Amino acid sequence: MQQIAPTVFVSLLAVSAGLLIAWAVPVTVRLLPDAPAGFWSLSLLAVLVDVPVGALARRARIAPHATLSPCFTLVIFLLWGAAPAIVVQAVAGTVSALSRRLPPGRAVFLIARLVVALAVAELAIALLGGRPITHPGVDVTGRDVLGLMPAIAAWATITLGLIVVGRWMSAIEVSRFLPSSLRGDLLGAIAAMVLVSPLLTAVPGWWSVAVALPLLALNQIWRDQARSRQRFQREPVTGLLDRSGLQVGLASLTESDVVRAHPRPLAIVFINIEAVLEVSRSLGRSMYEQVVAVAARRLRHAFGDDRVGRLAGEGFVILLPDASRQRAREIAANAVRLLDDPVELDGIPFDLHPVAGIAMSPEHGRDLATLVENAELAMVDARNAGRPTEMYRATASDVTQHRLDILTALGDALRRPAGHSEVVMVYQPQVDLATRRPVGVEALVRWTHPEWGPVPAGELIAAIESSHIMHMLTGHVVHHVAGQLAAWNDIGIVIRASVNVSVNDLRDDGLLQVLQAAVAATGIHPRQLMLEITEGALATDLSRITQAARAITDAGFALSLDDFGTGYASVQQLRHLPLSEIKIDRSYVSDFLSNRASQAIVHSVHGIGRTMGIVVVAEGIEDDTTTRALAQLPGIIGQGWYLGEPMLPTDFLPWWRKHVRD
Repeated sequence: MQQIAPTVFVSLLAVSAGLLIAWAVPVTVRLLPDAPAGFWSLSLLAVLVDVPVGALARRARIAPHATLSPCFTLVIFLLWGAAPAIVVQAVAGTVSALSRRLPPGRAVFLIARLVVALAVAELAIALLGGRPITHPGVDVTGRDVLGLMPAIAAWATITLGLIVVGRWMSAIEVSRFLPSSLRGDLLGAIAAMVLVSPLLTAVPGWWSVAVALPLLALNQIWRDQARSRQRFQREPVTGLLDRSGLQVGLASLTESDVVRAHPRPLAIVFINIEAVLEVSRSLGRSMYEQVVAVAARRLRHAFGDDRVGRLAGEGFVILLPDASRQRAREIAANAVRLLDDPVELDGIPFDLHPVAGIAMSPEHGRDLATLVENAELAMVDARNAGRPTEMYRATASDVTQHRLDILTALGDALRRPAGHSEVVMVYQPQVDLATRRPVGVEALVRWTHPEWGPVPAGELIAAIESSHIMHMLTGHVVHHVAGQLAAWNDIGIVIRASVNVSVNDLRDDGLLQVLQAAVAATGIHPRQLMLEITEGALATDLSRITQAARAITDAGFALSLDDFGTGYASVQQLRHLPLSEIKIDRSYVSDFLSNRASQAIVHSVHGIGRTMGIVVVAEGIEDDTTTRALAQLPGIIGQGWYLGEPMLPTDFLPWWRKHVRD
């Protein structure tokens, strides 16, 4: 509905303008044979005045919101009536839109609002008793000039009103004040009209050119200086506000004495398009910047030049004054939808996968740094939860602090030999479903803090996976598991163990050295260690992960792909990975008996694995019926609490012996 409303609004405005133009054209045609030189000079100036302005605007990466053509069309309106003014304004607006290369929707809106504004000005003059000037260019008095002011006021009011309504209908913002860039352009144009239009009513013929051009030149210099100051606060790739520009924008909304006493609601939206990082890695910086620039243009066209910024990398920031929490959520969702459509360059579509976080002022902070930081935290929560937007929660900072505490405490435990007792390994059996005999284990890490107690594995990995502590933990786990496999080898239990590794582990050149050192120290066979990577890891850096995987398997170690079927990997990618094992995600196993789609996926993955010579493991088996149904698939391996829970080595040994005997 939010997408339809602005389209309907512009369509109604365009229809109204079209009817006015249709009425005005025949009236104007009858006037032309007797039109004086003054009419033609004003018409020519109206049509041509915005062409150089539009060219400069394109080169400067700015799009002025106001045009100077009304300075002349308003004079035509006052002297010769509404019909010729409307026709000339329609032509001038079209030329102006073409010179600035406006999108069709914005071009139609520009032309329509100027035409409708003239109709409203005609109504205002009619209500006030008619035009004060009855003989163009003859005996114009000060009283006549003052009589022009209501028409100018009516034109300005309807122009500003239509822009504000249009922005509101587009779910952009409802602000007490127009944005500074929009306000500057419009006030500059209105000032030019106030100065130039009344004067031109008294200057006949082509002399109006000599009078108008110096005044308009001074006006344009003033506006260019204002835009020049604005450009110094813009980010070079996209033309959006940089941090200092956003700071100025926020200050203008929050730092007046009235606002400090009664803080106005304001929202900060942080939008991340992390997916474009892959464009930079695979296609280069130039293509990356082109994709980012397209995303920036979409946001700038929707929200305006002085409400959107880019801080660094893939993060965009939108300032939303006077937005309630609900309104902020709606606008953030609208912004995400704007970026959801792929960016197409040279016929190649690039997905952005945008995610947005929202922070509110003053409750979530007053300064830009705090608001952006909290909005970014909310964005991370949204991405982790698989949602397009998320509002900052006061607990988010607590979560961040908790993760920092985990990072510090675990690092300390791994550095101290005495702390190694806090980190233990448990082993969950993997069973051949046809024979019900164990064939291997998955090694799972468990950490019990001396004060906090057991730390959930999900919290542990979320806190450390992007830090050096992850590498320390992986090294600890690999050596611990290798030692346990050696101990089992000594008593005749020769099995393999799967160890989970993160994306950052695979990017670390030291991982292979850690594996080889563990094998050398314990004497186990490399094939007894199987490294598990999640399917999601393939979405981050497939080429580098493939290279690391080949180095690991070339050294004799095995590789398993966990959570297969969650949407990241394709059969094409499987061809390039040297896999020994695929693990079907538990979401397909849990409803295998009741969901035909899950059955089809499990059968398909099993068939692919068998064809490629890869072992297939079904995770999350919780009952005997599912076990028996899956056992009909030849060679499939099962894992789940029904088959065996994660156990300490002291508990695993008797379980193993029992199931081997059975």
